[in-house]
Amino acid sequence: MTTYFTKFLFIVFISIPFLGNTQHKPSLRWEPGISVTKKIDSRWSYNMSISGRQRFTNYGEGERNLKTDRWEIKSFGTYTLFGSKKLSLGYMYRTVDPFEPESGWEHRITQQFAFITNFGGYRLGNKIRLEQRIRSSDYLTRLRYAISNDFPLQGESLDPKEFYLIGGNELVYAFNGLGDELENRFSLGIGRLIKGGQKLQFSVQSRYSDLISSNRDHIIQFESVYYFNL
Repeated sequence: MTTYFTKFLFIVFISIPFLGNTQHKPSLRWEPGISVTKKIDSRWSYNMSISGRQRFTNYGEGERNLKTDRWEIKSFGTYTLFGSKKLSLGYMYRTVDPFEPESGWEHRITQQFAFITNFGGYRLGNKIRLEQRIRSSDYLTRLRYAISNDFPLQGESLDPKEFYLIGGNELVYAFNGLGDELENRFSLGIGRLIKGGQKLQFSVQSRYSDLISSNRDHIIQFESVYYFNL
């Protein structure tokens, strides 16, 4: 048990977010989704996912605002390089406030480089992303870096019907001709390997946005995702 507790503390340590200060209550949200991955051959794989997001409260005083504020579909093609390094190209389409009289949309193109590093005997997943966000209201370029670690709660390897913990932190820098902003996303979660590569994962994510300015917003987002491998 001590070993698992040490690993958990290590995840928290590498994932400490730049919290900043905020005088407002966070916006509470829940995002369920389904993710399907198909391995084409030893190098190529393809992923598609569908998710939505339910808002419960607004920023500020935490007033209730029950509504679905987005639906989105994503697709990624991934090529595995030497040393398990991976290059991916992705596309996403999102509808914003789909049930409101005035809804919005977004097209997003993503280029990603993923690799594994080792620190103190732990395998850390790293992702660097460059995104072009074409929205109904404006255009943004984003640069993202994420680091994460996961480990089984029983033994050294993950077997079917066993649970695992995951934690990570991500910095998101967005900019356009009007300005820029920095966001931090810290997450902790638990998952269960079911069978045939299927996983059910639950996590909670703390998002602090507008870290460059003095007016910072905070989101607490709960996420649930079912992963399939074909």
